[in-house]
Amino acid sequence: MTLPLQLNENVFEKTDVSLSYNLIRAEQVRQHELAAAASLNCGSYALMQRAGAAALQCIQAYYPLAQKILVLVGSGNNGGDGYIVASLARQQGLNVIVASADPERLVKGDALQARALWLHDEGMIFDSHEPDFNEFDLVVDALLGTGLQGVIRPSMMSIIEKINRCKVPVLSLDVPSGMYSDTGAALPLAVEAQRTVTFVAIKPGLVTGVGKHYCGQLILADLAIARPFHAMARSAAQLISWSTLARLSQRQNHANKGNFGRLVCFGGNQGMAGAICLTATAALRSGAGLVKVFCHEHSQALVANSQREIMLNTATGIAAIKAALDWSTCVVLGPGLGTDAWSHSLFEHVLAYLSHTAKPVIIDADGLNLLAKKWRTNQIKLPACVVTPHPGEAARLLGLTVQEIEQDRYAASQAISARYGAVCVLKGAGTIISQATDDGACLVCADGNPGMATAGMGDVLSGVIGAMLGQGMSAVDAASYGVCLHANAGDRVASDYGQRGMIASDLFQPLRAILNYR
Repeated sequence: MTLPLQLNENVFEKTDVSLSYNLIRAEQVRQHELAAAASLNCGSYALMQRAGAAALQCIQAYYPLAQKILVLVGSGNNGGDGYIVASLARQQGLNVIVASADPERLVKGDALQARALWLHDEGMIFDSHEPDFNEFDLVVDALLGTGLQGVIRPSMMSIIEKINRCKVPVLSLDVPSGMYSDTGAALPLAVEAQRTVTFVAIKPGLVTGVGKHYCGQLILADLAIARPFHAMARSAAQLISWSTLARLSQRQNHANKGNFGRLVCFGGNQGMAGAICLTATAALRSGAGLVKVFCHEHSQALVANSQREIMLNTATGIAAIKAALDWSTCVVLGPGLGTDAWSHSLFEHVLAYLSHTAKPVIIDADGLNLLAKKWRTNQIKLPACVVTPHPGEAARLLGLTVQEIEQDRYAASQAISARYGAVCVLKGAGTIISQATDDGACLVCADGNPGMATAGMGDVLSGVIGAMLGQGMSAVDAASYGVCLHANAGDRVASDYGQRGMIASDLFQPLRAILNYR
């Protein structure tokens, strides 16, 4: 699990841990942090001192053997945090060097006061191009903070490149320098930190996409102003994990298989039976009552031999499609579907049925590619739909490039929800779940690991979400529970065996264990 760690120190007020799951945009932090601090009789410079103390706490906790520390500072408040931690670390007997990105640049406000403190203690300020970064035990990145909007200067880019080339661990303060805190995108280059201690609240860009790579392990220091701050600030998104979701209710003693959904999975074109088998098996392992597969006739033997509990629809044709849909309470459309004539025909008939019958559907894989083509000519919206694109499929759904999707995963997910009237699960590091609402709020999954970047994982996720829908959850709840369950199962496999070599079917047993809280 990758929920952010929280600092604990006596000088910091103990706050409601649930507040830490709110993701707050940089503008909201700037707008409300000083007022929140003032409500607790804490001034702006005192808040900066708390940030510096939090950074020192991280150094002591995670880098206890570091004796020689390089603190790289900019001219803004992020640099002010750096001057404070440098002064505090020196007071602890550490060998600290401060280097500025632009020693001649004007420093103002609280940062100027923090700089004066460092100089008063006989500290020196070097040009950041002078030191050999590899001579230090730790580099503290306090160059650029959340105020960064446009493209960074070439001189700053050269410093960031130098940081990323060095073999020394890097601790970034608030956000990795060069990263846009609201989206995680680099502008156009960002520090690749081993750890990031973020202040006051978690910024959305730190927990999804490439932003997760830049920030490394995420640590939250709320600076003891969480309660008043979160009462004032508007949350842009919510960080969730399997551990934060409410526990599933116990099944009734008199329940039968019909109570837990009749899921029909459409896909499994010739040569692609494995995808639909993964989906159907995952649905069964996630608690679906009955699971049926409608696949290409040449794939039927493989499906029949894959898992005895899977029901196989052997009939073909329009009447058989309708009969399968009539039987079902929810539908998965797309795993292993393909894009040939058989795929198009099946997709059209299923979609035509669902557009007039309010049955929940998950559309994935080639179903999304066909949906993108159909939307251009016939802007259709389904009554209860979950779409689960990876960035490439998201790009086709919106007519954009993958790079444009990854530049702002939040906006992309919301745009898909709005265009298709669906709950969107934008897969990847920090999977985003959004629905078409006025406030544009999103959910972001904190669970998961890079070992899950392997064939068939998306097919398993479709089955898990389908099982949640079949057991009576709303579309957004099914997506939330399904994504977190799937990701947590991947984390359990990684914990037991490692990330490399993980395959999609490894998740089946952990799915069952996690659902039963074992």
